[in-house]
Amino acid sequence: MRTDVIYNGDCIQGLKRLPDNSVDIVVTSPPYNIGGSIHHNKNMYNNYDDNLSDDEYLNFIRECLNELLRVTKYYVFFNFQILSNNKNSYLEILHIFKENIKEFFIWAKPNPAPGVQPGLFANGFEFIICFSKFDVNGRTFKHHYTKQGKLSNTIIQKTNKDFVDGHFACFGKWLPKFFVESFTKENDIVLDPFMGSGTTAKACYELNRRFIGFELDLEYCEIARKRLKQKLITGFFGTQANSTSSSFNKDLTGNSDEFPQILPLAELR
Repeated sequence: MRTDVIYNGDCIQGLKRLPDNSVDIVVTSPPYNIGGSIHHNKNMYNNYDDNLSDDEYLNFIRECLNELLRVTKYYVFFNFQILSNNKNSYLEILHIFKENIKEFFIWAKPNPAPGVQPGLFANGFEFIICFSKFDVNGRTFKHHYTKQGKLSNTIIQKTNKDFVDGHFACFGKWLPKFFVESFTKENDIVLDPFMGSGTTAKACYELNRRFIGFELDLEYCEIARKRLKQKLITGFFGTQANSTSSSFNKDLTGNSDEFPQILPLAELR
């Protein structure tokens, strides 16, 4: 199975092509179904309608999570924000997958964007739900690389200042680094089925992990490739990335056009 690759195509179709238990963890954030909200007067994405009905969005997220649990050995870290257009769907998702919920992480924002009309409270947090099929009893993680007393399930980080030209819905680079560093070791495989501008892939390179991504928009794939050619420095906890790791035999400083590979779904076998 190829790694360090982004497949250009629908993530559900791509996930169905992956073998069972073929990746170690998932770190991702799906479209929030924000279309039509008072915050945005246009669609957030180039090739995806982020304004589904409750049933359409519920079915999409449910099918995605079912596939992610099938292909993942350990944990699925799933970031989303409760909004008017997705609240009913996510409340149903939490019920459907209640037996697979390992932990609730909260991203607390000390500087949330203010409400845009009277009576609307600033949205100062997002969920990052950990789903699992092998480790759901109790809150102690069986598979981790953390130190006792060092971590909290409430993560205080300012709202994202890492916006990338051409993609306005990317999460901050701290988020994938936190989970990749805490729950994988070098050479493990991390999957992001909504790769977008490549933030998860970037974190994986910095921490010497392998990655697989899916992205519907070819323009976003090219943005990710461009970002990964930049010289990268440190991990979430300040650990120095080892750019000479044997897992990464591509030059990410701009001298190679082959890393990461951008391939059509037909190439996933």
